[in-house]
Amino acid sequence: MVIYMEEDIKYTMLYDIYGKLLTDKQQAIFEEYYLYNLSLREIAENKKISYQAVRDSIKNSKEMLDKYESVVGMNRLQENIEKIKDMCMKNEIDRNKILKLLEDKK
Repeated sequence: MVIYMEEDIKYTMLYDIYGKLLTDKQQAIFEEYYLYNLSLREIAENKKISYQAVRDSIKNSKEMLDKYESVVGMNRLQENIEKIKDMCMKNEIDRNKILKLLEDKK
């Protein structure tokens, strides 16, 4: 259960960053599934499409979000900035650690 929640959070965060790069249809299905917590069947009924089409759309959307993140890395950058901010707030400033976080490619 925890793994699914972590995955849901991951994709919700990626959607916040890259969601507008998905098609309108993918956005609508993704939002109903992740933001409004509707089941695949409920979405299929609402959209008058097959269960399989909903499942495929969500799968493809997740793959696209992962691809965007692997190329652009905006979520990773935001996470590293938060780490640096925490280090500064705790007065644990280590120049080498900060530089490593800023240069982190993966």
